[in-house]
Amino acid sequence: MKRLFLFAVIVVAAATRAHAQTFDGVVKDAKTNRNLEFVNVGIVGKNEGTVTDASGHYSISLTNSDADSLRISMVGYVPRSFLVADFRKEYNSYKTIALQPALRQLNEVKVNNHKWKQVVLGNTTQSQSTNAGFSSNKLGNEIGAIIKIKKSPTYLKQFNASIASDVTDSVKLRLNFYTVKDGRPDQPLQKQSIFVTVHKGDKKITVDLEPYFIVVEDKFFVSLEWIKNSRGHGIMFSASLFSSAVISRETSQAEWEKESMAGVGFNVLAEY
Repeated sequence: MKRLFLFAVIVVAAATRAHAQTFDGVVKDAKTNRNLEFVNVGIVGKNEGTVTDASGHYSISLTNSDADSLRISMVGYVPRSFLVADFRKEYNSYKTIALQPALRQLNEVKVNNHKWKQVVLGNTTQSQSTNAGFSSNKLGNEIGAIIKIKKSPTYLKQFNASIASDVTDSVKLRLNFYTVKDGRPDQPLQKQSIFVTVHKGDKKITVDLEPYFIVVEDKFFVSLEWIKNSRGHGIMFSASLFSSAVISRETSQAEWEKESMAGVGFNVLAEY
């Protein structure tokens, strides 16, 4: 019986390896034909994904069921999805994938005599003893927290985060804002990617948000996403207990998961 079980395990493992394939490709802008850097490529709902490099190229190993979906997406573009079965079958046709720019709808601005109030929202901790951060430097690894607002509409002016670990090498991240649905991040709020470079020795991150004109009507989710390989292994941010829980996902199209009771020290300067 033990030999039969061992044989079955070997057969299953061999079949999995045989079914796994690595696919290389490039993602372009459909209008300009420009290669697109840092596009999310991954299996929807699974911890299998990556991000295109600075020249728009990606490499992904597909070990998933043919019924799963491969999704290619980026803020500011219309996402594309393929059944894994179709992608495998028509791979030669998909070596270059073009994304159409999304139509940009400008937010309505009402000018009146309203006196705007400035406030800091979120977790302002600068603790060096309690921390939370990326589980790895795997491309698409993302970490963040839900932030509540005081009044709608609220304009986001500046993002801040305190770093609780030594940054040994420059790291490229993407700052993301999402609406919230059922306690999880849902739809992107910004119209374009916001890139952040953390340099060796940095102890905080500050990003001017005014050029992006991000307006929120309700609580929102803010995150940082690992988008470029580094010799370092993750970054740890200041955190505190009994604040909004850390929510993260391992790769770019994976499911969001609550990680701990400690809340990461992400906050925004805002006006309402």
